[in-house]
Amino acid sequence: MIPSEHPPADDTAEHALIVAKHDARDFPAFVEQFLGTIRSAPCGGGTNYTDARYAIDRAVPAIGSTSTPALLSTNPDTLPVSTLCITATNLAELSAGTHLLPVGTTVYVFGAIDRAGLRQYVFNQPPAGACAVQITGTASGGGKYTGIILTGSSSAVASGTLSMPEGLNGGASCLILNEEEDGQSGHRLAWSCYAVGQIVGSSDGTLVVAIRGALGATSGTTALSGSGTSADSTTWSRASNAAPVSIAMQTRTVWDSTGGVLYGYQRTLTFDARGLLVSVSAETQVTIDTPTACS
Repeated sequence: MIPSEHPPADDTAEHALIVAKHDARDFPAFVEQFLGTIRSAPCGGGTNYTDARYAIDRAVPAIGSTSTPALLSTNPDTLPVSTLCITATNLAELSAGTHLLPVGTTVYVFGAIDRAGLRQYVFNQPPAGACAVQITGTASGGGKYTGIILTGSSSAVASGTLSMPEGLNGGASCLILNEEEDGQSGHRLAWSCYAVGQIVGSSDGTLVVAIRGALGATSGTTALSGSGTSADSTTWSRASNAAPVSIAMQTRTVWDSTGGVLYGYQRTLTFDARGLLVSVSAETQVTIDTPTACS
């Protein structure tokens, strides 16, 4: 890079002269460098990219920090002659063809300029893989949830009862896919709750995170309890019923020889919407029979 010969981005004539000079002097193509912020849509509007390309706004370091050395923060670049919005390829995602960086990410961009005067903007920012998420609500599709990706560094210590998010901060919004509910309508997870997942893509600028289960919903329980002499035909399955379920079970039978009474004892088992056992009640005593002497 030769700063004294670096032209403004839109100064085509001067740019061509410098490129020609470099070519004649057998210099390699030069490179410009700048900070950038990933934006949510291409520079000219329209649908966002789905591959390793990103629309990026040029940025400059913010001034006025009281810390020394200052932690980097940026402001939009307002230099009139700059191309303030550019498209750049993330080298870290080029081979996989993914598009996993969240909007607002600060990156360091290189503008490689060849001897024909053409620019190719690139940066190298590996996307996050595994992440912790907070489920904050249900999306319109079955098994899909809204949430946020937790960021920062946890302040958790070994003592004390776990109390999420344990120092983590809420970050970018995300769409959460619960793999356990593949092909099933409704929603079986509780919210708000937390899960660990993998960033697998983005949809309209929103990151998509796949998880495998979290706390199951416990509200709106369906009770399976028949009555009368007929068998109860009500059924429940996790695949077809997106609701918790409770069922009364007889756990033991006792003959009271002193009182001459046959007792049954029942407990109610409650399962969350994922089909996992949540609670077991105390026993309830039921009189099955009180025999009478034959006359």
